[in-house]
Amino acid sequence: MFEISHPNEYLLSVKGWSDSSNKIVGIQFTTNTKTSDYYGFEKYPGDEGTDILLEVKDKKIVGFHGFADTQLNSLGAYFAPIASTPLKPSKKLQAVGGDEGASWDDGAFDGVKKIQVGQNNDGVSFVAVEYQNGSQKVVGGGHGKQSPLGVETFELTDGEYITSVGVYYDKIHAEGRGVTVVTSLKFKTNKQISQPFGMTGGEYVELKEEGNKIVGFHGKASNWVHQIGVYVAPVTK
Repeated sequence: MFEISHPNEYLLSVKGWSDSSNKIVGIQFTTNTKTSDYYGFEKYPGDEGTDILLEVKDKKIVGFHGFADTQLNSLGAYFAPIASTPLKPSKKLQAVGGDEGASWDDGAFDGVKKIQVGQNNDGVSFVAVEYQNGSQKVVGGGHGKQSPLGVETFELTDGEYITSVGVYYDKIHAEGRGVTVVTSLKFKTNKQISQPFGMTGGEYVELKEEGNKIVGFHGKASNWVHQIGVYVAPVTK
């Protein structure tokens, strides 16, 4: 795992290479403060393959897109000007739910524009968030797994921001064992309260901090969203 110390550290570039079958076999990350180890295989003289470099002068990476099946086939990046997004006093609130799954962290932005929530028969299986950063929209990665039930979308209007996120979570029996999953999410803004997305049952926690708005999400996911937390920042006039 490669962790970035947000908000003072940001990702500048990603380099790597793909082999003759067009599978990405090695990747390395560089921030404004450090460079990661190589993930996968480092390319040496004599190795056949295509170099990959995701980098734009005076910009930072704020999101990813690409294609994968059993391996990563392609990778692209979304960029934003470094100077256009001044650092904000965002705060990371502890996530709630279970401890299963892989960690994910979208980071913090100016605000949230749209949230997609997918469900399966047991609870919330997928979440993806679109953020506003200055004048740009930033699409966070999808976390979890989409099911045939599809996704529902909660979209915010201009001037609207999320003040709290209600999280229901419970233990289910799946894959031959007990796992804790998020069963429902509910969003409260300065203008409205959403319907619950999912099944309201189990433990309930409201993620919020007085005088702040939600500006980012993090958590853990596998075939379900097991855990979810938020970043908050002061509401400015």
